[in-house]
Amino acid sequence: MVDYEITDQALEALVLHALMELQGVRPLETIPRSLGEVFKRARPVRVERTPEGLSVDLVLSVDYGLPIPELAPKVQKEVAEALYLATGEKVKAVNLTVAQVEYPKEAHAAQG
Repeated sequence: MVDYEITDQALEALVLHALMELQGVRPLETIPRSLGEVFKRARPVRVERTPEGLSVDLVLSVDYGLPIPELAPKVQKEVAEALYLATGEKVKAVNLTVAQVEYPKEAHAAQG
């Protein structure tokens, strides 16, 4: 039998890779406005290990025009499958918070 450990950073990287497979959704990137925000800032991807399985919290930005109620289950499924296939661990929950909607940069340029 082989002993191994998967770090929290590795689990978060698996989640980020799963998100890259989906169009129009990404982890929220915020720029801190003060030094206090640097230390308090919540990570957009957090994976917690519980006895019941992995629990994932995501803070996301989505493209304007995408139907969020249809996108959310796709994100949850993609993330849960990626973690399960890579680790063999059950995924108890994939919680999503859509914190930002982004307009296409081309639309801003055309209006300006």
